[in-house]
Amino acid sequence: MTWAQERWWVLASPVLLAVSVGGVAAGVLRARTAEHRGATAAGSATAPPLPVRVLVLGELAPPQIADRYRGVIVASKEAELAFRRSGRVESIDVKEGAAVKRGERLASLDASDLEAQITGARSQVAEAEALLAEMVAGPRQQTIEAAYAEVRRLEATVELARSTASRQRSLLDVNASSEQQYDDARSSLDQQSAALSVAQQRLSELQEGTRAEQIDAQRSRVEGLRARLRSLEVDLEDSRIVAPFNGLIARRYLDEGAVVGPDTRAMRLLQVDPLEARFGVSHDDAVSIRVGQPVTLTLDQETFRAVVSRIEPEVDLLTRTQGLYVTIEAGELGGAGEAGSESGMAERRSGGLSAGESGRSDSVAWRRRVVPGQTVSLSLSSAISGGDGMQRFASDATDELWVPLTALARAERGLWSLFAVIDGSDGGQLVERREVQVLAIEAESARVAGALIAAGDRVVVGALHRIVPGMKVEPLR
Repeated sequence: MTWAQERWWVLASPVLLAVSVGGVAAGVLRARTAEHRGATAAGSATAPPLPVRVLVLGELAPPQIADRYRGVIVASKEAELAFRRSGRVESIDVKEGAAVKRGERLASLDASDLEAQITGARSQVAEAEALLAEMVAGPRQQTIEAAYAEVRRLEATVELARSTASRQRSLLDVNASSEQQYDDARSSLDQQSAALSVAQQRLSELQEGTRAEQIDAQRSRVEGLRARLRSLEVDLEDSRIVAPFNGLIARRYLDEGAVVGPDTRAMRLLQVDPLEARFGVSHDDAVSIRVGQPVTLTLDQETFRAVVSRIEPEVDLLTRTQGLYVTIEAGELGGAGEAGSESGMAERRSGGLSAGESGRSDSVAWRRRVVPGQTVSLSLSSAISGGDGMQRFASDATDELWVPLTALARAERGLWSLFAVIDGSDGGQLVERREVQVLAIEAESARVAGALIAAGDRVVVGALHRIVPGMKVEPLR
């Protein structure tokens, strides 16, 4: 043996010795383990059944998951109020934070010139309407009777003139009268006949009444004057700002004495009863929500109820979400405030406030706390669904069996196992290991699948370290 071989044996001897000792120890450990398992199995055959808690596969529903969204509280209505005409601001009747009612006057311009023009226009309309009424009514009966009397008088005069002319003609024939006298008599007859004709036409006109064309012309004049009056009244209305709905004054932009032009903003009005909250939710959540559905909101660790009022029909291109609006009624705010106010409850118990007064005070307190612009949270809960998007329970499909995590035991080859409870040959209940595949884990539950399990099987839940396959057990529900 050479010097190099001797050196190699000297260095390799400790390694070979350690390997030999390890092999012997492993063999001894395997032998003892086999003996322990045999003893355990033998002991389990004679020991009393071990009480275990079991679950029937298919009874555990899919776990609920919650999607949380952050949104903003907004007013249900808002409006920027402005004058529609130019002028000088005469009065601003409200300040920021003031509560106003619909139709209440909020501000006005100096309108003394308009008021004078309206007075004159009203007088002109009244005059034109009176003349129209006179035309429609026609002449008075006394006027008609006077015209009729005039016709009778002229008829008598004409008859007299005709007789005079006839006598003058007879006298002229016997040279008892001159040509001049006869001509005068004939002229007088013609004049009286013409006057009678005029009187008769006048009487006929009075009896027929005013012409329809004259009445229509007067009606048009009356309508024109009324339109001018209405235009002035509209200008007067535009000189004032009235509240279009109940709400609170959020901002005031003008003061008295300022000269403004048309559409100059004067104040901002918000409707805060009810309030709304807007959230941007995913399309999947949007299609599962219906209008009128109740939801729960969280604000400063206080929860209160709201109702879905509307859903935007399109996805926002920037955020890829759909707008969801919920309505927060004042009663819900009052209820939440009442529930969260320990001092208020103590005061009511002591008799300091009546139920109605306490409700109003809580509602006012919450109205001051919950204002537009605050951030609020929305929680949407939904069950885990299958690949087809349809929500269902585990008993509907063998690959959607749900078990608690405490029912799973680690197995070989990356699998997991369940301990199923089966009927033994002696009438007892035994446990049997069945390998499964874990498909999903949500919360404290797991969705499992396997060829050896099916809906209706009973599996052990919890304390798996106390049992081994083949052990007798006593199932507990």
